[in-house]
Amino acid sequence: MRAKSDVTCAPPMESHKFRNTSITTRLIVAIGLLVWLGIVLIWAHRTQATSVQLALTGIRSRSILLGWLWTVVSRQLVRVVMFVPVGLLAVLALPARERFIDRIVRRWLPAFAGSMLLSYVVLGFAAGVRFTAPAVLFLLLPWTGCMVGCWAGMAFTRGRAARWLFFPELALLGTFAAVGAAVLLYLAIDIQPLQLDTPSITSAEKRRLYGLFSGKNPLKIEDGQTVQVSLTEQDINLLLAWGLSVSRTERKARVTLEDNRVRLQASTPIPGGARHLNVQAWGQIELAANRLNVRADGLRIGRVEIPKIILRALSRIVSSAATDDERVKSILRVVKRIDADSKAVTVTYGHGAPPKGFVASLFHDTIAVQFDSAAIKVQILNLLATVAKTPTNNDQRFGLAVQTAFRMARERSAADSAAQENRNAVLALGIALGHYRVETLLGTFLDDATRETVKRAFHGTTLRKRDDWTKHFFVSAALTVIAAGNVSDATGLFKEEKDAGGGSGFSFGDLLADRSGTTFAQVATCDEASARALQDRLVGGFNVDDYFPSGQDLPENLQDADFQALYGGVGGPGYRRLMAEIERRIAHCSAYASRLPVDRPQ
Repeated sequence: MRAKSDVTCAPPMESHKFRNTSITTRLIVAIGLLVWLGIVLIWAHRTQATSVQLALTGIRSRSILLGWLWTVVSRQLVRVVMFVPVGLLAVLALPARERFIDRIVRRWLPAFAGSMLLSYVVLGFAAGVRFTAPAVLFLLLPWTGCMVGCWAGMAFTRGRAARWLFFPELALLGTFAAVGAAVLLYLAIDIQPLQLDTPSITSAEKRRLYGLFSGKNPLKIEDGQTVQVSLTEQDINLLLAWGLSVSRTERKARVTLEDNRVRLQASTPIPGGARHLNVQAWGQIELAANRLNVRADGLRIGRVEIPKIILRALSRIVSSAATDDERVKSILRVVKRIDADSKAVTVTYGHGAPPKGFVASLFHDTIAVQFDSAAIKVQILNLLATVAKTPTNNDQRFGLAVQTAFRMARERSAADSAAQENRNAVLALGIALGHYRVETLLGTFLDDATRETVKRAFHGTTLRKRDDWTKHFFVSAALTVIAAGNVSDATGLFKEEKDAGGGSGFSFGDLLADRSGTTFAQVATCDEASARALQDRLVGGFNVDDYFPSGQDLPENLQDADFQALYGGVGGPGYRRLMAEIERRIAHCSAYASRLPVDRPQ
């Protein structure tokens, strides 16, 4: 018989795919994880400071909506991708494990929990040096990135087969996610709009609403004093109807007051299609310690009912976003109290001023349009320097001022900045020849002495022998740059409706000046080619017929009764006929003939 061997069997060697990395390697990976977290912190801080917002008038075409959606979606995808390395490095920083249970409990679970905690801390410091706990809903995408990273790390340390399977599995998961998102989107979009009983806004109602705020301008309230504005449910819905009418789309919204709760129903058409976005929300809005607290009790988008657990997190995000928004902060600093019941909402507020660009930010996204107060001031000082050479004929002063501003705009224009320089020129002319209060819409940047000099220097400048048309023309032009052409038109129209209620009367001539100023600003700033063409034209000379048609024969000084009887009021047959004639005359101005804006009123 063969003798038994006295050589003991050595334990089987660990498979190469479960072989532990050295402590030194794991330490290097841990350092790399800390470095990457620093990069993520810088990225999160910058993206939070440059958030993309959709302005009130932003959804006016399919291209704008799709562009905004693409920006939002791409940023959220980047948010996921930025946290994938966090989960991956967290896995690699831990020792490898051979048994399945050990891999899950002693490697994957600690790595995933640790990466989630690190993400929570990093995002908590994204706003500054002080930690602010991020909402759970805000963490879902970063945590998704951490989960994918941990999944990738586990797969890439288990051998070739696991690595090859990882990508098809990830693609399958992405497909399921995309299909789920598409189904939710389909359910969120309706074929029919909400049937809302919204009020019609008349000239008389506009004048009444204006009277509610008359004498209560926060800029003119003494420090330490407060005023109150009470708005009934009908008042709020009239204001909504008035505001939404500016966009020239079939948007509708209605607010219902229910004791201490507010219910909002809103419907807007999707640009370029036959579908509608319908939203119904109800809850509470409270103001405490200069902080706006929003509590959503219900939210329905199309046929999708948002679960309560998501609503709670969403309420926190909306409250934080609203309170941290500079536009909202400026309002909260003024508002002292908000009281609401089933009859009215009463707002108590004191003295305050909006931040620079407040009005513009309501109608433009925060990236597309920037206002350079220094460049506008340079333009104004350059206009003042021409006063000594200004001719005695005030119509000539108008033309010289326009030429001077656009000559400087042309000199300052780089390869792709003609439209921006023209914006500066229009705003400078709006302050100098339109009204000095245009400056307050941008944020005051002139000293008192310069402001008074501008008022004296350009006082009495006329357009077709009318100094009021000069103001109408350039206030409308400035509002077009600051807000939008439709906002400028609505502002000019309301002034005439207000005048018809006992003032100087409704004037179609003033509306001609308003529409001419709006068109001038649109042609001057709509794109680089149009901006440069207008610069070249104005440097060659100024002919008033090229920019402002004759309006001496248009009806003026119409009080409300006559305006209603003769023209049917705003929107009546006679009104529409004369507005069409105004548009026809402007369209025949040679400076606008080939470059008319596409969104002209009907």
